Amino acid sequence: MRDRMAGVIAAGLTLVVGVSLAGQSAKIGNGWTAPRTQDGHPDMQGVWANNSMTPLERPSAFGMRATMTDAELDALKKKATAMMDGGDAFFADELFNAAVEGKTKFKSADTETGNYDQTWLSERVFDNRTSLIIDPPDGRVPALVPEAVERARAQAAARQARGPADQAQDLSLGTRCVTFGTPNIRAGYQSYFAIVQGPGVFALSSEMIHDTRIFSTGGGPHVSKALAQYHGDSRARWEGDTLVVDTTNFMPNSFRPTNTAQLHVTEKFRRIAADTVEYYVTIDDPLTWSHPWTLMILLKKTGERMFEYACHEGNYGLPAILSGARAQESGR
Repeated sequence: MRDRMAGVIAAGLTLVVGVSLAGQSAKIGNGWTAPRTQDGHPDMQGVWANNSMTPLERPSAFGMRATMTDAELDALKKKATAMMDGGDAFFADELFNAAVEGKTKFKSADTETGNYDQTWLSERVFDNRTSLIIDPPDGRVPALVPEAVERARAQAAARQARGPADQAQDLSLGTRCVTFGTPNIRAGYQSYFAIVQGPGVFALSSEMIHDTRIFSTGGGPHVSKALAQYHGDSRARWEGDTLVVDTTNFMPNSFRPTNTAQLHVTEKFRRIAADTVEYYVTIDDPLTWSHPWTLMILLKKTGERMFEYACHEGNYGLPAILSGARAQESGR
């Protein structure tokens, strides 16, 4: 499913979309020239996909190596393709890690989605990188601080005393069609984005649950810390040809189950080719991780539209889950 069309976003924002002007451009290091919008900034409008096969964290087999050789990449692709044939649908980093580990058969860890294979999902794109995380240099999410470890332990203990669906709030935000988190860094599954620009504003619409984030590019202070939101409070600015988005005021557990209201996210968008935007994300929550960490996703232009992601679980899924749990409890 490809989410709603960029034109619909523009109408909802009541924007005049910037038109690329001949002669207004910016040269990138590879010699490619970026088109400009009417207000002089790089034109990033269109629908972009995150279908990267590169895992978030670097498998230990690669040590401190940020890239594979071409021969290693070719061998990895052959292993992954063989396991893909007639196997389960794979999500996130499952197939990449299985290929690195030398497995010959793949079984998805997802036991709730149903019996379908990879043909239902987007085709994934390989490159030589061994992790999306570029900092720390080991390509791994930093360790949790002691307070976060204790929070996770307390959450797990609290869950042991409850059923999986005693109340709607026991189910994840994703299951409830509230949010899959901001920033959305999941690849290959409802992982398209539509960008619309206008003078002083930049809109990013995510295919997953059709969330649209609207950034004023004039900077300015954040709202009161008392106003927490699932997607946080964002302020944007241009630093040369890079759009920098600064987001605070997150709800606890909205990005990861352990994040706190201290979460601070910095996103950077930089168009480096006709079909590529570099998307950098820095995560900083001193009450959760021992250090900030940064990842980079290559967003690829699709030439497609996005259609509505119709998340119906709130209409009938939640009542069915809760009533099913009550039936199990009564022995029916």
